[in-house]
Amino acid sequence: MIIGIDVGGANTKISTSDGSFVRSIYAPLWRNKAIIYDVLSGVKGRLETEGKGVEAVGVVMTGELCGCFNTKREGVLYIKKVVSDIFENAMFFDSDCAFKTSLYVDKDPLSFAATNWLASAKLLSKEYKNVIFVDIGSTTTDVIPVVEGKIKAKKTDLERLKCGELIYSGVLRTSVSHLLKRIEIGGEEYRTSSELFSITADVYLVLGYITMDNYSCEKPDNYFANEEVKKGEDDKNRISAMRRLARVVCSDLEEISKEGAVSIAGQVKEAQVEALIDSMKRIKEKYELEMVVSAGIGDFIVKEAADSLNMDFLSLSSRYGKKISAVFPAYAVAKLLEETFYLKRKLD
Repeated sequence: MIIGIDVGGANTKISTSDGSFVRSIYAPLWRNKAIIYDVLSGVKGRLETEGKGVEAVGVVMTGELCGCFNTKREGVLYIKKVVSDIFENAMFFDSDCAFKTSLYVDKDPLSFAATNWLASAKLLSKEYKNVIFVDIGSTTTDVIPVVEGKIKAKKTDLERLKCGELIYSGVLRTSVSHLLKRIEIGGEEYRTSSELFSITADVYLVLGYITMDNYSCEKPDNYFANEEVKKGEDDKNRISAMRRLARVVCSDLEEISKEGAVSIAGQVKEAQVEALIDSMKRIKEKYELEMVVSAGIGDFIVKEAADSLNMDFLSLSSRYGKKISAVFPAYAVAKLLEETFYLKRKLD
């Protein structure tokens, strides 16, 4: 069995190359970087209990950017060490789309930083030669041009932010105040507070795009609250999400009503769609692309943006299922390693 691991700052995702084992585990590295050891040890134990032998492990990451590390170099090396300690046969995917051993990671750590989107795009480019690949997850959005089977995106997150290939917002963990500086309620416009009162998980729970079970990250109240508040009534349900949305304009549901909270949610969604349209439009025109392929838990946003631009749209969830689509970088790096692994075996 070959597995792929995508170590993010908030979630660690695991998938086998055949899709028989798929997990996305909320594991906030910034709070306790040792959590990744517990998560991966648990996964290995689960696989062993089920009698599934691990032949090879492919690894990508973005968690090196977490504040628990002083530099990305430090983060890459830490993640490499943890994964290698647990899986002796770990291979790391680099910025040239090649698998390398941990020794190579030690020599050039930055070549292995932020490679999860690259694995997805590489696998995708084998079948879809001229597309915009969009992956919207809990925290970020990747917008990747593939032209004649070649990945045209910049290599670093810094450069991708500059040209719109990386949008730092997702459908769970993004602060509403980051997305909207002004909100309209009842025909009047209001500035927003800068507190972390509400996140996009609240938005899409209120609008019905996710369920309470999908609300896999912490609710904003938990970042600052004491244990009594954390265990209180303000939980991951629709009314609680509306309350949090109301706080963005320093208000509550008695003041702006449920309808006002729903209106705020709709404006957040519109802002995310518009930001994606802007990025996709520039890439579409630059490379003359007419098709969008989408992965991740936010593909409903991609569908709306694609329709607005009159582009053909394909959600990978329709081909692989929602579970694999939600962890596509982990699945992609597993499939790519499978190809490499069996090709090497054949040559040997």
